[in-house]
Amino acid sequence: MIGTRILLVVGLVGCAGSMPAGPGKLRFHNQEPITLVNDRVPLAKAPPSFDQGLVEYYLTGDLVEPTRRVLTVGDERPAQNVNSIGGVPDSAWFTNRTVTPEQVRRGPGRGGPDRSKPWRVVGVKIGGMSLGITFVDALDDRYVLKFDEREFPETETAADVIVQRLTWAFGYNVPDNEVVTFRRDQLVLDPKAEIKNRDGSKRAMTQADFDKYIDSVDHVNGSYRALASRHIDGKVVGGVEPQGVRKDDPNDRVPHELRRDLRGQRVLWAWVNHPDLKSQNALASVVEGNYVKWFMLDFGDSLGVINKVTAVPRLGYRTTYAPRSWLVSLVSFGIHVHPWERTARYPELRGLGHFESEHFEPATWTPNHKWRPTDLADRFDQLWATEIMLRFTPAHIRAAVEAGQYTDRRTTEYVIKTLLERQRKIGRWALGRVAPISRLEVRERAGAISVCFDDLWLRHGYGVDAATRYVTATYDYDGRALARGPRVNALSGGRTCLPPIRPGTARDGYTIVRIDIRRGDDRVPPAFVHIARGAGGFRVIGIDRR
Repeated sequence: MIGTRILLVVGLVGCAGSMPAGPGKLRFHNQEPITLVNDRVPLAKAPPSFDQGLVEYYLTGDLVEPTRRVLTVGDERPAQNVNSIGGVPDSAWFTNRTVTPEQVRRGPGRGGPDRSKPWRVVGVKIGGMSLGITFVDALDDRYVLKFDEREFPETETAADVIVQRLTWAFGYNVPDNEVVTFRRDQLVLDPKAEIKNRDGSKRAMTQADFDKYIDSVDHVNGSYRALASRHIDGKVVGGVEPQGVRKDDPNDRVPHELRRDLRGQRVLWAWVNHPDLKSQNALASVVEGNYVKWFMLDFGDSLGVINKVTAVPRLGYRTTYAPRSWLVSLVSFGIHVHPWERTARYPELRGLGHFESEHFEPATWTPNHKWRPTDLADRFDQLWATEIMLRFTPAHIRAAVEAGQYTDRRTTEYVIKTLLERQRKIGRWALGRVAPISRLEVRERAGAISVCFDDLWLRHGYGVDAATRYVTATYDYDGRALARGPRVNALSGGRTCLPPIRPGTARDGYTIVRIDIRRGDDRVPPAFVHIARGAGGFRVIGIDRR
């Protein structure tokens, strides 16, 4: 089993120097890239629950921490929980998944609550943005029913399930959420039902209380629509803080702001426009096995729903506290047109939020409040996440959107179209700033080796094969130049194998191949592919993108 800590330097010897034309000092251990980190070691003592108040949270995130960082030199660091080829190993946070469209449509859950018996209402939460009714089904599973606002039917329920499906398919842990429709007689009041007030106090719930609450919910011909969210397994012990680690969880070793799986979420959240990032929209839970598992949740404000419901168009474009934006407006006497002030047309369709692609700019998307992991996301984090996002075909995206159960087919088609257009924009932005080579392999024949790879820029149709060329140079373990290869034209489909080269003669044939990509007159920062001989022959043991 792999150790509990995965850092950028795991599997390396020495450290990266400046960025010379040659390979520099970075070397990798001759081993397979790590694919699993053991952060599921049973805890000796369950950590206590911790919830930071929203006022304190926003004050710290939007004012205190940004001020501290301005006064700190060298505060930005690369992601640490990555393996030698830039991937994120499986962990209690993230799982590398390959899913079919049908699996996306079905999602990670059980298909919703059991309906063989009426649902027993055991509580109502008063406070927050919407009504939440807690019930227990025939299998004794506990759920929360969340309803759309009367003026905005189908918006939050659909958005939550659609983004929940995509987030799960991406690799994250999410609750078991489903859109459900039911009639009033599907709910019965449990004798021990309680009302929980905003201040935390409780009182017994009467039938009159329940009637009042359910009557406040919109329904069509006696049929109610809601989001049924099954309680997360285990004991919830708080949210996910944007930086540092949980000191009471010895498995939590990598600072959250340095986790690639959290930093790379900037791509996912920009894609679906999920600006409501905060500690309370993620959960840590002590699950079976007595370890902490980390969940992402509460996606109902995504897909432009929060923009429509609150009538605040800037969400997704700038943070709440944005002195620079205020200054621009002041200096220009209000003449400057901010991106969110541009005219955007949103079809008046049932369930649709203010979600569009025409004015969407991946580089400038931002959450409503400062969120340290996404603020720190660099082009390498974004490449990792974009590669995952681009694996979602139109069929995958359609499956996720259809799980949201819009009643107007036009809404379904519009959301699919917009997600595809935003996906396309993100790919062009992220793949053009770093060597986007993937699925590396080494072929060996007659004492020579050839490196094969996918060029994601070409594979996803952002360029013409004939306009892309690869220029290579090879080095041994000590950094001595071995040879320069000829210019190689990209092959059709984005998969190319470089001409055979002679490997190094020392340290298991350790060889470093520099790959420079030329796209017409444009150059992409190089990648250095590190190769060595293992038990089954030569293999890629690391990649150093510049």
